[in-house]
Amino acid sequence: MIQEISNRLLAQLESELEKVAFEHRDAFVRWTSALKLIRDALAKLKVHFKDCVFKDKAEEITFFKFIKPAFYHWNIYYSELYEIEVNLPKGDAAKQLEFLEQELQYVTRFFRQYAFLYQYYKLKAEELDSLYFIRGAQPQHILLPNIPDLDPEFSTSCDYLFSKFKAFEALRDWLVERVLDLRRSPAAPFDPGGEASVLHWTGDTINLAEVGIGIYQTVQVNNGSASIADIFRALEDTFHVNLGIPSKRVSELRRRKRLDRTQYLGEMRESIERKLDKENEYDPYKRGQGKV
Repeated sequence: MIQEISNRLLAQLESELEKVAFEHRDAFVRWTSALKLIRDALAKLKVHFKDCVFKDKAEEITFFKFIKPAFYHWNIYYSELYEIEVNLPKGDAAKQLEFLEQELQYVTRFFRQYAFLYQYYKLKAEELDSLYFIRGAQPQHILLPNIPDLDPEFSTSCDYLFSKFKAFEALRDWLVERVLDLRRSPAAPFDPGGEASVLHWTGDTINLAEVGIGIYQTVQVNNGSASIADIFRALEDTFHVNLGIPSKRVSELRRRKRLDRTQYLGEMRESIERKLDKENEYDPYKRGQGKV
């Protein structure tokens, strides 16, 4: 039951977070809006959690190892991202690159600092789950980080750390993309709080990503030298939207059924053809098609 409820809550949260990223260019507004959504979702999850009786330790472990971190990591991610964006040097690509590479080193050091536990996380190991993800367990012999003063009834020794692993992986992906962008286009520094475009993409972002991938594959920009990341960033700037990481968007299309992989491009083609066909229909009042 808690799994089904959490799946619905998480899907709703991530959909709302995507809208926030689309609607707000200002870093502070985006951060505060995202945190409100995340905290509301966590509060709802906690209510359902209190009504839930785990049938065994395996269910409790699943909740604290996977379910709660899926929600809580967004809280960490948006807080860290806000700090990066507000401290990012403005208008100087070289300084931005240096700053972002330092942030990337910080993330890397964090993974290295907790190397044993990070490998446990990555390998989805289970041998120590009863110490890490059961409330009240005290794994004194394991080096654990200082964590916020959390509700002991809604926390275990490692669910916060697993949330942070998940958040820092997403943050690392964001940093890598920005570093690559700056290296490819050093004359175009990143401006997270720039003026919003008058054009707003109001459809599903995967559709615009599909267009971007199509532009990249047909090598129509800069004589084919533009990267897929360059094209994604240009579309983001033009339509005031966040498309995410190109490689992940490509994976989303790859997972579709073969005939549906370019569904939106197909819809565009059909729509254009309908319009052209309609305009070519016989009209006796058009010049050359009948008497005037």
